[in-house]
Amino acid sequence: MKFTGQTLKTKLKATGIHLSLSLLVFAYLAYKIYFDWYPQPYFEIDGGWQGIRLVSAVDLVLGPLVTFLIFDLAKSRRAIVFDLLTILVIQFAALAYGIYATYTQRPIAIVLIDEFVIPATMEHYGGKLDSPAQLYEYSEERPPIIYAELPRDSEQLADINRKKLEHGALEHAQLDLYRSPAELAQALKQLQLLYGNRLDERGHREAFDAWLRDNGKTADQVLIARFTGRYGNAWLVFEPDGSYLSYFYGKPVKREH
Repeated sequence: MKFTGQTLKTKLKATGIHLSLSLLVFAYLAYKIYFDWYPQPYFEIDGGWQGIRLVSAVDLVLGPLVTFLIFDLAKSRRAIVFDLLTILVIQFAALAYGIYATYTQRPIAIVLIDEFVIPATMEHYGGKLDSPAQLYEYSEERPPIIYAELPRDSEQLADINRKKLEHGALEHAQLDLYRSPAELAQALKQLQLLYGNRLDERGHREAFDAWLRDNGKTADQVLIARFTGRYGNAWLVFEPDGSYLSYFYGKPVKREH
């Protein structure tokens, strides 16, 4: 193919149209990821930012780049149609993978187990959860924040390990361990001394005090818990009845580049 100024102009125009359409798709997906699938603080520290990067790489880079490389109006109509279909197939397949990976790895529950607050994804339930909607009976939050009580009996602990090995259901994703919101509040209250010590150990007391000032609260009016995400950590703040209030970071979040 002879590469001319007109050819470049045609390619840039087609690429621009493709990019404009891709931006509309990306805006919708970014909204879903940020507000529905990974609401803060989980967007920053539990995969939402990584999902945005993956989707943008496919939608805003791969698709338009392929258009620029192969689109040419000098070709026959049949060849142009074939090129357009090729572009659509490549971008759709890559985008479908990116959306699937981002969606399936979203936290569908935030679980307090022992002293740890960690995310649960659909795969953690080992096929024992039909729908994330089942978890809403334990919490009105989105995603729900749930207390899982570990038994102390050796036989019960052995049963938990058996389910983990046989079904792939992780400890924090076994439904029979889940307890009511009232028990979540009680568990949080029992952990406040420990979490207070962790605030001081990690140098996060100043951040907590700043959150209290900004929100007109005192330390005895709230409960806190340390959330461990897949890419960082945050402190979750609760009312004394266990209902979720807000969050704060002990230190600035560092994003991957």
